[in-house]
Amino acid sequence: MDIPSFEVELVCLFCGSPLKGPVDAQYTSGDLIECNECHELNDYDSVLEVAKEKGIKQVKEKAQEHIQNEFKDLFKEKL
Repeated sequence: MDIPSFEVELVCLFCGSPLKGPVDAQYTSGDLIECNECHELNDYDSVLEVAKEKGIKQVKEKAQEHIQNEFKDLFKEKL
């Protein structure tokens, strides 16, 4: 079984644009990340929490899809 990979983009909490920073940037709890589009400051922890929720939703949907595909004929009535 191939294990799918998931990618969740970090987005601005105000305008929804992707947050892009220097490749070598390292952020820690409490840091503020400026959006390149709307210039609002995003709380690092909140951005990660939203991304984590989106990632969990993606995994749940993919798992449900996989389970349905694997067991689709299990409960069909045989004639």
